[in-house]
Amino acid sequence: MHKYLLAGLLVLFLLIPGSTAMDAEDMDKYREQTNMTQTELIPAAPPQNVDYYNSLDGYNLVVPGDWVLDDSHKGVMTRLTAPDQLAVIKIYSQSLANVSASDYLHYSNKKVLEGQNGMVLLAHNRNPVHGIPAYRIMWQRPRLSNVPNDLNLYREINLLYKDRVYTLVLKTNAENLTRYNPVFEDILASFQAQPVVPEYPQVEYPPLEDIQIQGPNLKLTIPKDKMMWGIFHPLFHPNVFYPRAIEAYKQYEESLGHKFEFIMTYTEFYKPFPSQIVADTYADRRMMMMTWHPVIDEGLSSVIIPNIVNGEYDHYIAEWARQVKNVEDPIFVRFANEMNGDWDPWCAWYYSKDADLFIQAWQRIHRIFEEQGADNAIFVWNPHDRAFPEFKWNSAELYYPGQDFVDWVGLTGYNNGTGFAGETWREFNEIYYPVYTEYLRKFPGKPLMITEFSCSELGGNKANWIQQAMNSLRMYPYIRVAVWYDQTDRSRLYRIDSSPASIEAFRQGLASPYFLRNAITN
Repeated sequence: MHKYLLAGLLVLFLLIPGSTAMDAEDMDKYREQTNMTQTELIPAAPPQNVDYYNSLDGYNLVVPGDWVLDDSHKGVMTRLTAPDQLAVIKIYSQSLANVSASDYLHYSNKKVLEGQNGMVLLAHNRNPVHGIPAYRIMWQRPRLSNVPNDLNLYREINLLYKDRVYTLVLKTNAENLTRYNPVFEDILASFQAQPVVPEYPQVEYPPLEDIQIQGPNLKLTIPKDKMMWGIFHPLFHPNVFYPRAIEAYKQYEESLGHKFEFIMTYTEFYKPFPSQIVADTYADRRMMMMTWHPVIDEGLSSVIIPNIVNGEYDHYIAEWARQVKNVEDPIFVRFANEMNGDWDPWCAWYYSKDADLFIQAWQRIHRIFEEQGADNAIFVWNPHDRAFPEFKWNSAELYYPGQDFVDWVGLTGYNNGTGFAGETWREFNEIYYPVYTEYLRKFPGKPLMITEFSCSELGGNKANWIQQAMNSLRMYPYIRVAVWYDQTDRSRLYRIDSSPASIEAFRQGLASPYFLRNAITN
């Protein structure tokens, strides 16, 4: 075949005015200059389709040979990506053990059906797929003008079985829908449900090491056989912080016999960097974790994750990064925590159930910090221990920005008590053993931190709960910091001093040699 191609090239050169035929030496030079080898002249065979079987999620299908198959989230989601990256297909297997199919479909698509946040419903019906009952929905969200080839159109097919729903989503854009819709249809035609076969992966834990975080003025050291305590106290919120607040707070610490050297607080996108509280905290030889919520109104109702991806907050983020850099010493940045909870407008439920956008927003912020030289920022990624809604498309790991963009992994799980309908008392190990083992397996090599937790008084014995937590924490050696949320939340009495028994249990627990003192030095 390559002979005919070369002959064609010769004819072409002969037809061009002023050209002459190439001899063998000229032909060799031509091959060198154009990198044309005999192998390259032979058309490549089309890639073979792949028969893919996913026993953990219970299905098999045929994957186009030139598409990239990613099942690193097996048990949650399988991802297929077109060779030009202009289309993505996501596949979820949603068990109906704890939810009905109608509740799953309705709640998942509630924001789409209501047309919130600019989402436009394009199609919606229950036409079956090859005889299988189905729920179909197609929509698009506002296009991100600064994102080349933004994939803002979604076509979702839900295959309804007795014990589960298989959700297949084509994500592309209007320009490429007609091109990739037939591929989506072929995959649907090949789909077959199979029995679910559990898998039990082996976990190799990395060796524990001392943590040392050095700044020009302060150094944090957490030995491998100890854990550090942190706190969020109302006096450390920028909304109420005032001169000498730390001096007033020290009296509280004296009652507990412990200095909390790690302070957590909150701020939002509509506020400037809280320089005063940070400066005063570091002047008192403490370090801070800034929980940074991507909202632009006091009602916490704004949905701006897509806008961050679109670059609309780059100037604000860059200024924030410069302020972080000016701190000089290490400062922990916890952006958009509990993103898998529908109480937060940065949950994917608000923007097409597409956690890819959260990842893009996080990575953009991380890049801007790097560009501003804010290498003293320590990024903490932190889902809630329970997803709300507890659907596969809202699984915590789908929001993970990647190893290169996360420094610490945070755990958050509360014993809410029974202050509100539907809430139940949860013991410490009931909360933390499952999420601890899951995170060690899914995010290996990252130090873990309980970024906020607490126990209410209502529904059980809080003093016993605190004692159990204090005794149990040494069973979780990869948790290097634990931050107590020391504030009352309506009927949830989370404060350490909510009762004499509570404060005494905390005081006694802090005396354990496992809990670090004097972790921060000059």
